[in-house]
This record gives sequence, structure tokens and C-alpha cells, in this order.
Amino acid sequence: MPFDSVRVERLYFLQEKYMTFNQMMIHFCSPAICKIKPANIFFIKAKDFSVTLFDEWKENLLKHGIKIICGNLSEKTVYVFVYNPEWERKILSNKIIQTYLSSKNYSDFKNINSVINKIINRMKNKTGFPHEIGIILGYPIEDVICFEKNQGKNCKYCGCWKSYTDVEKARQSLCDYKNCQILCMKWLNEGYTISQIICEYKKISAA
Repeated sequence: MPFDSVRVERLYFLQEKYMTFNQMMIHFCSPAICKIKPANIFFIKAKDFSVTLFDEWKENLLKHGIKIICGNLSEKTVYVFVYNPEWERKILSNKIIQTYLSSKNYSDFKNINSVINKIINRMKNKTGFPHEIGIILGYPIEDVICFEKNQGKNCKYCGCWKSYTDVEKARQSLCDYKNCQILCMKWLNEGYTISQIICEYKKISAA
């Protein structure tokens, strides 16, 4: 599917010697944190995961309507999932998306946590990657379906996800997410707090 967990995990391992937990949060999740993407996910080695820093992020993000959850994906790996509940509710209210998810045995579309937990559990079971996570991450339903049908091949463009339909939208999204990441990382390294980063980005995007 458009989301490649192995690729993301490899990206983490390449960065682990250079990035703090806070930098990883910005590197992988700034679009969700700044509300230009419904969700982001990344993986971190269990030995490097900081409960203290995670709780700090959780408290601060909640003030801005963003939620963050984590858990053990395996004995050695922890997942960190950042999402916008309001945005996810809109996604799950889409009838086409509901039909797609129903075909994969999802039913309680009003319960965001239920859907997310089921996706995470399917990741843990390793019986086949849950392509439907692309929906939660904000990727077009058409691209998620086409990815499955084509087994990840024959896409027209590969950015944040493999696009089979609206290439220009995929290109623009990649640009927006990358710019967000660069700005937020700059502010983090300058000593901005989590709330200051979110507010600063909001001011720029509104200008």
C-alpha cells in the first residue's frame, strides 16, 4: 500500500545516531502536528523510546486538538502514532471509505480508537500489512486501492505515497510536508517549545 512501514523503520535506523526523540517527532510527524495531514506514524527502537518525552508531547499536543499514542509493535520496536481526531472523523464518515473498510471487516466508524487499534493489531500480527492505514494517514482512497491491486507497482509518482491518480496533488503534498518539516525542525533546534512551533507554523500558513 502507499505506506511502507519497512521503509519508515529503515529511515529511523539511518537517523538514530543523529536524532533525538524530539527531533524524530518533528522529522516524522510535523505535518500531523501542524494539522496539514491527518496523521503520521513512525517506529523507534524500544531502548531509545522516552516515556517522559512522550508524555510531554502528549500533554502539549492535546492542548491543540492533536492526539498521540504509542505501543510495542514488537519486543524491540515501539510505534508512535500522531493523529487529528476531528480530521479522522471526517475521513471515516466518507461512504466510499466506509465501504472499503467494511470489506476489510471494519464496522464501528464512529469510534476512531477502535479503527486505529484494529489497524495496529493487524500490524502486530504480521499476517499481511494493513493497507488501510493509508486511509488514516490521509492518502487518497483511489491510490490505496490501486496500490493493492498493482501490488505496489506501476505508480505514476512516488512521494509520500505511491500515486496512481492525481500526481499533481501528490507532488504538492510532498512539497508542503517537506517545507513543514524543515521549518519545524529549524524552530525546534532554536529552542522553540512544542506549542510555539505549532503557533508559529499556523501564523505562516495563514499569511
